[in-house]
Amino acid sequence: MEFNYALLAKYLIGSLSSEEMEEVMRWRDLSAENETVFSEVLRLRLSWNTAKYADNERIDMALEKVNVRINRARRYRIARSLLKYAAVILLLVSFSAVGWNYFKPETYMTIALGDSEGVKKVTLDDGSVVWLRGNSVLKIPQSFSAVNRTVSLQGEAFFDIAKNANSLFIVATDYVKVEVHGTSFHVNVNAGNKSVETVLVKGCISLHALNGKKILEMNPGERVAYSWDENTCFTDHVDVNVCAVWRFNQLVFENTTLREIANQLSIKYNVNVNIESSRLAQRRFRCVINEDERLSDVLEQLCYLAPITYRIESSEIYISEKQTKK
Repeated sequence: MEFNYALLAKYLIGSLSSEEMEEVMRWRDLSAENETVFSEVLRLRLSWNTAKYADNERIDMALEKVNVRINRARRYRIARSLLKYAAVILLLVSFSAVGWNYFKPETYMTIALGDSEGVKKVTLDDGSVVWLRGNSVLKIPQSFSAVNRTVSLQGEAFFDIAKNANSLFIVATDYVKVEVHGTSFHVNVNAGNKSVETVLVKGCISLHALNGKKILEMNPGERVAYSWDENTCFTDHVDVNVCAVWRFNQLVFENTTLREIANQLSIKYNVNVNIESSRLAQRRFRCVINEDERLSDVLEQLCYLAPITYRIESSEIYISEKQTKK
């Protein structure tokens, strides 16, 4: 695919259309080299907060870093004048210029959990605590900058963030950014349907599109499901005591469809759960699954709650409606 690198300049100043943003995301996903280039541009864009980039020399240095990445990837060189023009525009409309932290050698620690690895509790340098769920990846810088504290998430995590009025906490995902102001909240990134679900337990957070545009602010008790493909949000209210009880290695289901329960069982027990009826898949249950509970015990519990039956074939589980005797 031949990529128009001028789109990266438009990304810098936040002027991409949704179609252009999709093109950038497709290009980014083509290779690790493209991912590296995009990461440099993203870091440049996220750093418009201090006055160290106010002179042309520092702008040149930043853009040269991006161009070096592109040359390593054997791609066309971004037009220097175009990117500088984009950077100058952003400098004019921003509250301040790009931060010195961009130039510091930045290394990241990556924590990746497999499907069956349960929950990992991580304490960050600032005192914030993150519970990372199985089949998830969290990237943390070796040290936070004075301007912001940015981590990236793929998958699902619960955050309890230490307050710092001078340093914004940001959770970056592939589809939306969560800006935090000392709070507790839950984030679930679904790469399959390009969506992000966020539940605010306490405090204040706001959701922002990748181009920087603010989507909305959340209130405690709200759940927001954001669809990147459709650029839409759905908001409702939930029991915050239930939404992330998984971090204590419990699964609590309140009026939850069997399909959703099956998805969670697949992750917890590393199996594939098949429901042999679309009607049955939409049936709703209320139940609690403890950490040490065996899969067979969970299935028996579901059978007690509804007229269903199951069979186990290796790692495949089949659930069907129980046939009534005539």
